[in-house]
Amino acid sequence: MLSAGLPLLILAVSAYQLVTHRLVTQALDDAHRLSKEFGMSVYDRLQFIADGLRLVGRQYPDPGTPLPDLTGLELRERVKRLFWVGADHRIQGASALLASDRDAIEGRIAGADRSLPLLLALGDSGQQRLFMLVPAGPAERRHWIGAELLMTHLWDTIGVAGRAEYVCVLGPQGVPVYCNHAAFDEWLRASGDMIGARSRPAAVPHDGGEMALTAVWSLFLKPHYQFDRWTVLVGVPQALALDSVKAFDRVFAGVALIGLIIAFLLGRRMVRGNLGPLAELSDATKRLAAGDFQSRLRMKSGDEFQVLGEAFDSMAEQIGTQITELEMLSQVDRNLQTANTIKAALMAAAQGLEGLLGEGRCALVCHEQWGNAEDTIWCRGFEAADVAIHRFPRNATQSMEVSPGGVLVQPEDYAYSRYCGAGSAAYLQVFRVFKSEFAVADILIRQVQPADARFVSRVGDVLAISLENLVLERRLFHQANHDPVSGLPNRSRLRDLFDEWSTGDNRGQAVIGMLMLALDRFKQVNDSLGHGAGDRLLRLAGQRLLAVLPPDCVLARFAGDQYVLMLRGSDHQATAERLARLGERLGRELDRPLDLGMREVRLSATQGAALYPRDGTNFGGVMQALDAAAYAAKSSRRGGLLFFSSGMRAKLTGKLEIEQALKGAVANNELVLHYQPVVDALTGRVHAAEALMRWQRPGVGLIMPGGFIELAEESGLIGEMGNWAIREVCRQLASWSGKGYAIETVTVNVSSVQLASDDILEHVRNAIRESGIPPGILTLEVTETALIGQFDEGVERLKRIRELGVKILIDDFGTGYASLKYLKMLPVDGLKIDRLFVKDLPDSIADEAIVEAVVRLARKSGYKIVAEGIETDAQAEYLRAAGVPYLQGFLFAKGLPADILESRLSEEMVSHSRVAGRA
Repeated sequence: MLSAGLPLLILAVSAYQLVTHRLVTQALDDAHRLSKEFGMSVYDRLQFIADGLRLVGRQYPDPGTPLPDLTGLELRERVKRLFWVGADHRIQGASALLASDRDAIEGRIAGADRSLPLLLALGDSGQQRLFMLVPAGPAERRHWIGAELLMTHLWDTIGVAGRAEYVCVLGPQGVPVYCNHAAFDEWLRASGDMIGARSRPAAVPHDGGEMALTAVWSLFLKPHYQFDRWTVLVGVPQALALDSVKAFDRVFAGVALIGLIIAFLLGRRMVRGNLGPLAELSDATKRLAAGDFQSRLRMKSGDEFQVLGEAFDSMAEQIGTQITELEMLSQVDRNLQTANTIKAALMAAAQGLEGLLGEGRCALVCHEQWGNAEDTIWCRGFEAADVAIHRFPRNATQSMEVSPGGVLVQPEDYAYSRYCGAGSAAYLQVFRVFKSEFAVADILIRQVQPADARFVSRVGDVLAISLENLVLERRLFHQANHDPVSGLPNRSRLRDLFDEWSTGDNRGQAVIGMLMLALDRFKQVNDSLGHGAGDRLLRLAGQRLLAVLPPDCVLARFAGDQYVLMLRGSDHQATAERLARLGERLGRELDRPLDLGMREVRLSATQGAALYPRDGTNFGGVMQALDAAAYAAKSSRRGGLLFFSSGMRAKLTGKLEIEQALKGAVANNELVLHYQPVVDALTGRVHAAEALMRWQRPGVGLIMPGGFIELAEESGLIGEMGNWAIREVCRQLASWSGKGYAIETVTVNVSSVQLASDDILEHVRNAIRESGIPPGILTLEVTETALIGQFDEGVERLKRIRELGVKILIDDFGTGYASLKYLKMLPVDGLKIDRLFVKDLPDSIADEAIVEAVVRLARKSGYKIVAEGIETDAQAEYLRAAGVPYLQGFLFAKGLPADILESRLSEEMVSHSRVAGRA
């Protein structure tokens, strides 16, 4: 009898060792998952705190403002206190901080990157305090919002390690920062090699004398928080981790006992010569030990051998089922851990669930909700062989609330059913995998069975970690490669695609066509309707252009109001022709009204085109050619399309040279003012003068305003040049007044850039004070168009300037956008009739009517009135007769250097003295 039971016992032990080994391997994988799960949980908490501090920074942008009480903030359970760190690196609003803490924080901030949050650790090991600081405010006045973190929240392991796991977080030098238990020294020493080599999980002795299944995971914080990494060490007590082994032990012990009893009976039977069934049992046991869990005896002897065979078959079936399930779950874990796309993760989970539940019973949905222009649904339907991708306008489909244990719904009540092919199913069981600010994912089961929840929960846990990481990676990639306003690819992404296209053709015959569209007069929309409307316009324009383009085209927002279209072609001629056709189509699309909410606008776009490799051998070269073509198109055919030619690059280079030379014009005293007289219409004597800017460029000579003013406005230099002109006019007026010349006023033009600056009042006041002139002899000329987009602010600045005693004259009156209502609101002393209404006098009835109306308006309103652009005696005679008191134009004089005008003033003064003497 002993000889009959001994082989069975040996084979049973072998089977037990095989199963135990596989269960231990699964437990080690669980320990690795827990370490990663805890690390990601800590990272999410840091991210939540950083986002909360950014929100506080936006709500309290002034570092001098008292910070709010934590009671009303979501941060109240996460931080101890808030404080400011000003642009001077000094801490404000944190009286409870120790002096040593202040010194450490202020010293660290001095060398920190101001574009990223900053995480600081102060204090000794085990007693460290953590501080989080995020940048706030504009770049030129960057300050920080800081907070001391609550350790109980940051290191909370609830929900991450729900059992009695050991958790330690090690700093950069391997020193413990946090441990959730006291006795850990021996465990850390025993895990030293594993931490250094980042090796796979293993069983390590713990201080309590038990073995802990230990795993290591690194949390890299340097790119996000300017802080060296933390190493997460998680140990699962072997007794807890191997609960499933204990359960198997009980089943195995019972079955083994039964087997031994049966072996005893078989021994008796063997004594009677029945060795045949025992031989069958021995063979089946060997096959079971070798991993053949499908082996069955199916004895029909009707005696003890049949009982033994049935027990053996039951044991083999249970072991086989457990092993199969464990192998399938382990394979799902491996596939999900290596999945690098959402599609791959959903396919891995779907295949695993089909193996566990059966084909056609499960579907998976992942809904990304963070895109600017559209949402994305990834769906693997019940009968589908692949993952389908659906895109639609943002927030068009909302997910439902799902309880932790799932919810039973009818297909028509579940928003995603139409994507998953629910068919004729009466009900669906919906299990929520995870839900975040940016995505939600569900597992759907039809024909639900009681055992389904266990498998769905096991697969869903691993799928949640995989999807959460993938969604975060996709979001970071999207943010780095797409424009936040329009949602289109940005310059960086366009460059990457260009490099892929240009290097992907091994024959070197790739042709790439690029088309730049610059929206005409976009600045007027931005200035008049506000930046919010401007952003909406850019977004709507991008969506409209993208909607009509073929799938093989790429549309990117390049910069400002510029979009770039890129496509591949077979040769230069065909690609150029296709670009021209697409440019014409895009122009027609922009000409259709765009609804901005407050009003509709219609756009036009100036387009420039270039081809690779004809116009440039790399991305930078093609973009330079594209810029040159777009600039030439704006200069010659606004609203049209020009292809790059070799002469355009030379013009663009010349423009750059002029801009660079112009930057030193004020500092090098290269700017000069000429003065065009304004004469009395009756006496012909010089009444006033208008200051006109000239550029005495070294090596070139005197350049008129048409050669540099537009470029100065584009480059922003016009503000500095305009302020210089005000100072120079005041200085010249002081000189003429000291010599007794009778000139009532000199006018100087003010640009929209100057008028938009809060410093203009101070510039005018300083110029008057330094020169010592009476304010009333200085007049500022402002065009109507300079007030567009800043009317209220501009009027307020003009009122303050006028309070100084300075006169205000509206230049080019009647040619801009101002109505009589706006004119009534302006602080005006005079109007200047534009040359547009003078050039056809006295032969234009329409111009005569306009001039007479302006004269009547000026007289009734008490405005001084000047007509400019007078070139003929007939024009002057008509204007005198119409009652215009002051005239300006080439008929009387062009712009004169200051000394020439001074000579004329001197002659008029002498002439006037002689006439007065004869009288």
